[in-house]
Amino acid sequence: MDVLPFPMSPPLVNGSLIHIALAHRYQRLKEQQTGGDPNKWFSPEQAIAALAHKNNDESPLWRGAIAHIIEAYSAYNNNWLAEDWKVLEVENEFRARVGAKKHLYTQRADLVVEDPSERVWIVDHKSAYRINSKTLDQYILDGQFIGYQMFGKAIYKDRFAGVILNRIKLSHPYDFDRRPIEPAPAALKSFLATIEEGERRIAAGGQDIDSFPMALNNQTCYGKYGKCGAYDLCRFGV
Repeated sequence: MDVLPFPMSPPLVNGSLIHIALAHRYQRLKEQQTGGDPNKWFSPEQAIAALAHKNNDESPLWRGAIAHIIEAYSAYNNNWLAEDWKVLEVENEFRARVGAKKHLYTQRADLVVEDPSERVWIVDHKSAYRINSKTLDQYILDGQFIGYQMFGKAIYKDRFAGVILNRIKLSHPYDFDRRPIEPAPAALKSFLATIEEGERRIAAGGQDIDSFPMALNNQTCYGKYGKCGAYDLCRFGV
């Protein structure tokens, strides 16, 4: 089956650039904490510029965002100078075989940290253009965060404390917020069955894209990052 491209948009570009900055920030911090060499890695500012130049042929949005995202990262860095996290993993891939081990399920966690009480948290960075309780609540039943809880409990056992949403507001004035995602025990209990049902539906669809049902949902077809790659396909057909 052909993979449809995801259209470029300012939120997608800006989110990718702040993510690469934070990945390098925390990888350099991990090197410092473990006696390694932080200079094996770009500085966050260098990482922003490198990713933007690498992808600039795809869209001029990339290089156009460099100055803005460096400024936003600088504000983030100044805001969290006193953070007391011990970095365990950066951009770590979790892998599990589920459904009688038939299906490979993977997730990549932005950050895994240990707090001063030796509790382990999975941290997910999210760029935003506003920060309020509604934008936090939308992640409670998000499969990404349910999956993090599944992996966290399986890997870190009793040390696992939960998932932290690390929000960065990328519009002026910059703002920042960190707080744990509230639990969803019923969704977590049903998560493996949900994965299996998704795999069953994919297998039933075969390789013909016309055999897959449309979502026809304004949150899916035209979300916060712009149009779904299949927007025109569903609208006009092949």
